[in-house]
Amino acid sequence: MTRILACLLSPLLLGVTLLLFFGAQAHGWNLATVFAWMSGGRILLLLLLERCFPAQPEWQMTWASFRRDLKYMAVNGGVAGLLKVLPAWVALDMSRWNTGVVVDLPVWVELLMLVLTYEFFQYWYHRFSHEGRGRWGAWLWRTHVAHHLPDRVYLLMHPVGHPLNLLISLALVQWPLVVLGVRPETVFLFNALMSLQGLLSHFNVDVRAGWMNYLLVGTELHRHHHSADMQEAQNYGVLTPFWDLVFGTFVYTPGQLPGRLGVADPAHYPDSADLARVLALPWQGGDPVESEPRPVQGGMPPPS
Repeated sequence: MTRILACLLSPLLLGVTLLLFFGAQAHGWNLATVFAWMSGGRILLLLLLERCFPAQPEWQMTWASFRRDLKYMAVNGGVAGLLKVLPAWVALDMSRWNTGVVVDLPVWVELLMLVLTYEFFQYWYHRFSHEGRGRWGAWLWRTHVAHHLPDRVYLLMHPVGHPLNLLISLALVQWPLVVLGVRPETVFLFNALMSLQGLLSHFNVDVRAGWMNYLLVGTELHRHHHSADMQEAQNYGVLTPFWDLVFGTFVYTPGQLPGRLGVADPAHYPDSADLARVLALPWQGGDPVESEPRPVQGGMPPPS
């Protein structure tokens, strides 16, 4: 059962997403409503599977970690899925009036342009948040590091993060939708894929996506992004690893799990459950994070 689940879950979920899209097209279903029901169903299914078939039992959600997650959900404006569902809903509604660069192109061409445009800016923002040096690099790392403080990765820890990082991320999602002027069908597919891969990327089940790891970011790739080992803590893409492959930050080790998750030296940072201190990180004086090893120049830590 575990082997079947590992190999078939990703293509099955992707297939269901496409079936719902074509069903909505054929029957005139409201795309925003389909998206909302699909997202809720995914979360319930994946929560059940994660509880029954954990990749690492020690990475499972505990009551203590869930209470911490609830704090971040409240600060960041809702439950885990809201980070993708609400912007997608608004974008679907607004896209009826969009006119932009890709008007009248085939939906699959629009989707490809949207994914690559979004990922290019997201990739460099994400990479600089990890590898950037100087004042701005340190500040971006402090706004982003909250998401990397947990020492376990599972479905509902996705919202753990600083609200400033969330605002920047949402802006990066929304502006390509408006500027490119994509149609509602493209917005649906983009956000359906974004929400699916966002859930799978923090999924504590031993999913083996095989060749799909070269097209979409999922469990096997993003789990290493959360590794405390700076040699493998790369994979900055969130939907596709295309720009990781182009710029040499793609890490894929089939069948291997990271030895430890979190930051390289937890002593540099507050505990992830200490919300007030975590939220204060971007406003700390001095430059304390410069001594914390972070990926740089192909994953090598800075010289000591």
